[in-house]
Amino acid sequence: MNKKSIIVIGAGMSGLAAAHELNKAGWNVTVLEARERVGGRVHTVRAFSSGLIAEGGAEYINESQFRMIALAKEFDLRLGNVGTWQNQSGDWAALEGKTGLMEDKALWGTDLSEEYKQVWVALAELGKQVSDPANPIAAINARELDAQNAQSWIESLQVHPLAKTLFANHIRAEYTCEPKNFSLLDLARNGALYYSDPDAADPAFRVIGGNDQIPNAIASRLPDLRLNAVVSSVKVQAEEVVVTYKQADSFHTIRAAYAILAIPLTTARQIDFDGSLPTAHHAMLNGLSYGSVTKVMIEYRRRFWHERGWNGRVNTDLPIIYTWDATSHLEGERGILTAYTGGEPGAALTRLSDTERIQTAVSAIDRIFPGFSDLIENTQTIAWGNEIFTRGSYMAYAPNQVTAHWQALFSPAGRLYFAGEHATIYQGFMEGAVESGQRAARNIIEKGQ
Repeated sequence: MNKKSIIVIGAGMSGLAAAHELNKAGWNVTVLEARERVGGRVHTVRAFSSGLIAEGGAEYINESQFRMIALAKEFDLRLGNVGTWQNQSGDWAALEGKTGLMEDKALWGTDLSEEYKQVWVALAELGKQVSDPANPIAAINARELDAQNAQSWIESLQVHPLAKTLFANHIRAEYTCEPKNFSLLDLARNGALYYSDPDAADPAFRVIGGNDQIPNAIASRLPDLRLNAVVSSVKVQAEEVVVTYKQADSFHTIRAAYAILAIPLTTARQIDFDGSLPTAHHAMLNGLSYGSVTKVMIEYRRRFWHERGWNGRVNTDLPIIYTWDATSHLEGERGILTAYTGGEPGAALTRLSDTERIQTAVSAIDRIFPGFSDLIENTQTIAWGNEIFTRGSYMAYAPNQVTAHWQALFSPAGRLYFAGEHATIYQGFMEGAVESGQRAARNIIEKGQ
């Protein structure tokens, strides 16, 4: 058997990044993808007017995320600036029946934006308890922090109650889970990794023309990419990895010196590993939690939000949680608002039909800014929990899960390596998926020499 052969399971960003590196290094790479398209949770929706698009999945590339920026440059793709994810001037809130700019003291009885900033100051302080975000389990009080949830920490803050609501919604958006279901150790780790300076702002970008251009470009360079290939079993042996997959009505078995599992763990749980996973990896695969998220994308004939002095971003206690302008990096009269909902509200919307979910989002926005629904041209929605090859949003460490599974997540199971947004310190980002895939490829190349 070719000692430099590998099977990559999954053609999302992590699997494609790994395959790209291995292919360039001269390895014999076979990529198996269950969907009829590549990209996984990078999914650009192109069903709008006048060539407008919106991201149905992964959306943001931060200025500090050099791997994604490098890929965009490699394939001659341009990036459009959309501002910082954390907060922007002109952000609105819609809470307890009130709607307005967060800085509006007369409306809120306080400068809500300043109160909210104090939460980020507290998060920076919390992050100091994790000296190395790449190894949070080495923190002195790692187990103590991991046993707690983010909700208890939020409740302990000496800030305005509405600022606590805003940050709880931030957790529902960024980590797609409820604060009560999110490990305080991982919140501290993220605080150390991203938010150590509460005054810093890391600008974010979208790929002009669609984020999916990056995975499509990588896929075009791979010699052996098999779509509609649903993996049913993986057996890790001493000298090889044996993978069986179904394509159309036929089952096929292939062998390689190594394999990379680059799919969500929620989907990997459907694979038969024939008892070949070590105990720690088996527990990790079946034990780690995932969040829930939905998107509803609404195209308007004109960007009415500009008329109202609104930047399109609102943090709300309505069923949709967050909105933003999906076309903020583009000029033009038409625009698309995305309603982005995670945590328990996201799970509730996931249980609805597409029509019901869209109507819920349209009604919520109409409550905030009445009278503009007649401007709607097109609507699209996606609930990632209903996607059979995703079954959730992305990984969200529940209490006690960081200390239990961190080491297994970053270690190979014999000849099987793990990649994905879950197997990286940059969890939940395209950047993290790419980092994990490139790292897995590098480790395999070094081992195969």
